[in-house]
Amino acid sequence: MTRPGSAFIALLLVVILVAGVSIMFGQPRDLIPVDLASDSASQANSSRRGPPPFPGVIVPLDLVLTQLEKRGFTLYLPAKMVSGLQLTAVWAKVFDGEISFPLVVVYSNQGDTAIATAELAVEITPSSGISWSVTNSSTDRFGKVGEWTAFITSRAPVGYEEYYLKYHTEYAFCVDLQIGALNYLLRFSPVLTTEEATEISASMKPVAALNP
Repeated sequence: MTRPGSAFIALLLVVILVAGVSIMFGQPRDLIPVDLASDSASQANSSRRGPPPFPGVIVPLDLVLTQLEKRGFTLYLPAKMVSGLQLTAVWAKVFDGEISFPLVVVYSNQGDTAIATAELAVEITPSSGISWSVTNSSTDRFGKVGEWTAFITSRAPVGYEEYYLKYHTEYAFCVDLQIGALNYLLRFSPVLTTEEATEISASMKPVAALNP
């Protein structure tokens, strides 16, 4: 027969063990997801397969510029567009009113604001260099685009189902540029030629210079 004291100690050990496991595998406080505002645009950015939806919202470009300048970043965007492309949305994660990276700027000639399907999407992150490496010499290469060293690939996989349904391919032409302290990954849909993609990439200028 188990003595009452022994039973109590055994129960206490079980409680301590369960609590320890909960602490060990519990989500860190600073990683608790923030419930961002959703709208029709963010819903349009969802995907049924491939990458999860971008966890952010559409924000004004002026707000992005103001906050990046305070942090010492200079934002570059293409100065030259083709085929009627226009900037349709700037996507960002927002925490307590503060913009955080990555940013995604999308361009379209059809008013498309979705990252998954816009004709051109530019992902912007802080980085000390280009992280790509050549895996296929027939599709990947390092080269010079405008003033910058760039990694260029003609067959970067795009996992969004919406992208495949719109363009009938799972690949995109991508140009990765390192400008200052920021990395710019430009993803071009097949409606743009290689020459047009290269021309757009080479035209990157500080946004302040685009809107004097």
